[in-house]
Amino acid sequence: MKKSTFLFLILFSFNSFSQIIVDKNSPNDNPTFLIDNVLLGGGIVASNYSYEGDSMQIGFFNAVNTSLSIDSGIVMATGDIDNLMSGIISFTNPANIVTDPDLLNVANSVPPLIGQTFVVSSINDVAKLEFDFIPTSDTVKFRYVFGSQEYYAFENTQYNDVFGFFLSGPGIAGPYANGAVNLAIVPNSNPPLPITISSVCNDPPDIMNPQYFVDNSYINFNTPTDIDTIADADGLTTVFTAVAVVQCGQTYHIRLAIADGSDQGLSSYVWLEAGSF
Repeated sequence: MKKSTFLFLILFSFNSFSQIIVDKNSPNDNPTFLIDNVLLGGGIVASNYSYEGDSMQIGFFNAVNTSLSIDSGIVMATGDIDNLMSGIISFTNPANIVTDPDLLNVANSVPPLIGQTFVVSSINDVAKLEFDFIPTSDTVKFRYVFGSQEYYAFENTQYNDVFGFFLSGPGIAGPYANGAVNLAIVPNSNPPLPITISSVCNDPPDIMNPQYFVDNSYINFNTPTDIDTIADADGLTTVFTAVAVVQCGQTYHIRLAIADGSDQGLSSYVWLEAGSF
């Protein structure tokens, strides 16, 4: 009887935790399909889709019963999204031909806001998804998580991987291209603090907004419930909600972009929740 109970507990431990699954095969290799059928919820009409980056950098994910706290959606990365799945390792880098000056500006806006002096010299391995949309209400929002391999090694350094959600349109007046604002900021920060590994971290002495940080670095194969269910990202943020006030019936543009800071090593990821936009 004791042996049966012990066996049941082991099996339950393994089955109660799942591994993240990513899919970049057709139709999930098509950014238009991902926007229309995965990202968009109610109250949005989208058009003018555009994606820049390698096909390895974008796709669908299923993260039910993992530490991500988002069940499914679109994942974008500075490397191969397949690396998120346990047992799969890709050493292929993107072609590194996409640029976005706003991302470099965002990366270098962070150090003075957190009392640091490092400089991000360049952005690399950019993946960029953008589209126009017409809201049928006065607010637009979506939920997301950021994660990176850079955690526990390169906080507060030039290797400050960066991402941004740049919104432009009527009533929006920001410092980025076409008057856009960046919606990817630490909640309740004033002035607004863009989210990077250096602005949300908990690796003493590098601690900043630790209440929003999730340690994903542990793997203990002697305790099945401790197995890291999201490979390749040593740290994650909690689930954030990007929110902006808009004018109903007007046309807006959003650009979702991610990049490596100063090098092409150690990937970062952003997960966008299905149906949340």
